[in-house]
Amino acid sequence: MNKISKYYHDYVFRNGKLVGEFEAMYRHSEEIPWHQDKQANWVDVRLTREMLSDAGLFDEIHDLGCGLGNYLELMRVHVGTDEVKCYGYDISETATIKAKQQYPNFHLEVLDLTSSTNQPAKRLTNQPTNFRRLFIIRGTLWYVYPNLDAVIKTISAMMHEGDHLLVVQNFPPLGDSFIGKEVLPNHYAIIKRLSIAFSLVRHLWYEDTIFSANDNWFIGLFKINDVRKIK
Repeated sequence: MNKISKYYHDYVFRNGKLVGEFEAMYRHSEEIPWHQDKQANWVDVRLTREMLSDAGLFDEIHDLGCGLGNYLELMRVHVGTDEVKCYGYDISETATIKAKQQYPNFHLEVLDLTSSTNQPAKRLTNQPTNFRRLFIIRGTLWYVYPNLDAVIKTISAMMHEGDHLLVVQNFPPLGDSFIGKEVLPNHYAIIKRLSIAFSLVRHLWYEDTIFSANDNWFIGLFKINDVRKIK
């Protein structure tokens, strides 16, 4: 862009194509991208909270694509133990700096989920068998879909057996054309692509056939397969 835009959408999609200029977005956007500070009562948050209500509490929560940390904070409150440790990762350094200002107790770092060379993920330190760790990727798949296999490899490389992955992804109306549809035409495609490394534990699909907004939600809880067999 020749002129610096203050509208965050301009840094995500432009002229019907994915551009993904997230560092510039967090630097220049006048409003908080995706209204991250106003999502506490969004339908997917409420559905996720209900779906995980009997899943127990987690000792660590890792948010992959954490943005400003607001969703990680919501999950800390609802599914974290009293001593939960929260980790956030984002491709934008500016986002992690701003998140740290809001949530100084979070561990935050820059991570490009699509990279398998210059920034390889390291498997996190193993923990006792009763230690529970939750990884989250929410609303991010549309921004990484061209490199989805690399993303799955990066995430699985951070995890141990027994760890869980929560995938929360909104969809446009499935009958419409949308960017990334050739890779993820519906929520079944998410399940299939993840099956190389994860087994589905439970899931929800919420679809609104009246409104045309991107407010149809897949919420899936997965468990990582035997990490020794993941290549």
